[in-house]
Parts: sequence; C-alpha cells; structure tokens
Amino acid sequence: MKIVDVKTYPVVYPVKDPFSNGMRTTRQRPFGIVEVITDSGLSGWGEGTGVPARRALESQVIGRSPFDYEVIWEGLQLQGTDIGAISGVDIALWDLMGKALDKPVYQLLGGAFRSKVQAYATGLFRRERSDPTAALVDEARGYVDQGFKAMKMKVGFGPDYDIKNVAAVRRAIGDDILFAVDANCAYDRGSAIAVGQRLVENNLLWFEEPISSDDVEGYIEIRRALNVRISGAEQLRGHRAFRRFFQERALDIAQPDVSICGGFTEFKKIAAMASANHVRVIPHMFGTAIRMAATLQLLANLPDVPHSNVPFPALLEYDMSENALRTELAKNPVIHKDGVVSIPQGPGLGLEINRELLSRYAA
Repeated sequence: MKIVDVKTYPVVYPVKDPFSNGMRTTRQRPFGIVEVITDSGLSGWGEGTGVPARRALESQVIGRSPFDYEVIWEGLQLQGTDIGAISGVDIALWDLMGKALDKPVYQLLGGAFRSKVQAYATGLFRRERSDPTAALVDEARGYVDQGFKAMKMKVGFGPDYDIKNVAAVRRAIGDDILFAVDANCAYDRGSAIAVGQRLVENNLLWFEEPISSDDVEGYIEIRRALNVRISGAEQLRGHRAFRRFFQERALDIAQPDVSICGGFTEFKKIAAMASANHVRVIPHMFGTAIRMAATLQLLANLPDVPHSNVPFPALLEYDMSENALRTELAKNPVIHKDGVVSIPQGPGLGLEINRELLSRYAA
C-alpha cells in the first residue's frame, strides 16, 4: 500500500456567539484537515494546527507506505514543517494503518486499558452578558443536568472576576463535581500565586496554564506555592519541548494535544516521558470530530499514573462551545451519555467523514 496523494482542507467555523478566555476572544475557529490517499483506495484523516507545504508532502509523504510513519515524521520536520502541521499528517497515517489492518488505532498503540472514559465539560467562557455571574451559574448547572461529573471554567480576567465567579460556580454545582480552572497563560507569576491562593479555597481539581507555557521556572515556583495540582503544556510541540517540565517537576498534569504536539507518534513519546517522571497525562482537546476521535484512541491506551485500585480518573476534555466541525464533521459523532463517552471501536479512528461539511466551511 502506497500513498498516492495528500489533500489538505483549511477550514474555518464562524462563531455566532463569541467567547473569551484569559488571552483572546474567539470569533472563528480555524482548523487544518488532512486526507492521505493510498493506491488501495483507503484514505486516512487527520487534523493539525495548519497544513504542510505541497513541496514537503511530495518529497516526504507521497510514494511511501503509511507504515513509514516515523520516517515521514522526521522527514517533514527536517524540511522545516511546523510540528502542528505534521500532526495532521501523522494522525491520518495512523488512521490509515488501522483501516488497513481492520483495527482501531488503540490496538496499534498497544491495546485498551478502558472502553469508556469520563468526560469533563469545557465551557464557562466569558461572554457579553448583562449578568455574567448568573450566566456562568446557569451554564454550569446545565452541565450537571446533562450528567457531567466534572467541568472546567475559564479564568485569567483579573482577581475580582475570577475569585467572585469561581466561588459562585462552585456553590452552584456543589462539592461532588470535579471542578478545574484554566487561565490560558493570562497571569504572571506573582498574580497567578496571589489569585491562586484564593481560588484553591474552592476545592479545585487543577489550575491550568496559570502563566506562559515557556516559563518552566515560573511553573516550578507556582507549583510550590499553591496547594493544587498545576497543569499545562497544551501548546508544546514535540517530545523534546516537554523534557524540562518533566525533569524539573514543573507540572502535576501534562496536557499534550495530539493535533499540536506531533500526532500519535509524538504523543506516545511524551506519555512515556511523563510516566517515567511520575506525571499524569490528561490530553487537551479543543478541535474537530477528528481530534476528538484521536484523543479517545489515546485515552483508551493511556495507563494510570500511578497504578492504583482507585486511580485518578482518565478524563476526556469535552468541548461544549459552538463548533459544527466537532458535532457534524463525522457522520457518526462522539456523543456523551451522562458525562461518559465510549471509545470508538471501528477501524482507524472509527470515523466516517461528512465531505459536504468540509466544503461548506472551506477557508
């Protein structure tokens, strides 16, 4: 089986109700979709943060076997291709390998530790509302009503907003719901510690990306200062970028994103490094149906760290924001039931792609 073509589909979803995290306001959602086509008639699908240049695809991908995934990965990087763009190609190669062998990707990764995974609702962004606190409380209660046992709220909007609204949401959902907060790198070290000391009063599951993802020393300082798990690294590309975070104990939870870090090939290396350094991995997921399916394949295969009869739960980030490319791109979309998602069992990623939707949102 040889690769005969690679098609790229830059797509953009226009957001009808813009939302903000601590760093930016989102009015559109851009994604890089990749289709790798073989002479057998099989195609594989991937998602990255961009798409590779045609010249790189022709020299490093076309003519090879999908099973040459490691060689292809290194070749694309040596050509100067961004790792976020390599991610989409790599995911598509693993999808192809699974289809060729009639196995889900998790079987190629080494098997499944679980067939279902608990999801946490990611939402609770800042929006233009007459009463922001009431809107956040209503949204959080809605997630509980849907059966979610965990959720994540955006912070990073200043001490007054964060402290007031995190406390209000915690009161509304009660103490039995797992509750994390995410600053999206919006604070500096001192502010993150000062605000964090107040936020941890709300029994937080973790404090995500309190500061810039390149400030390893800052993460170490914050982790020592706050009585809460510190998470991050969703923006890091390639396994080498994670080395200092693990070696210097800068994180309690690493959150690599399969469509940013380099696809399945790099994610497995990152997860092995994390395990060797006793760091938990909870993948970041904020993309299309392809990224959701890829993340689920990884979650099936991730072992518990540490091994325990009562392990820290494997968690799927379940993006609740508006995005038809997540909810409609697959003809068989991933849907939670009472906050729990089953791992897709079909070949490869287990997806059937809606090509008409790709055309509708073409950039």
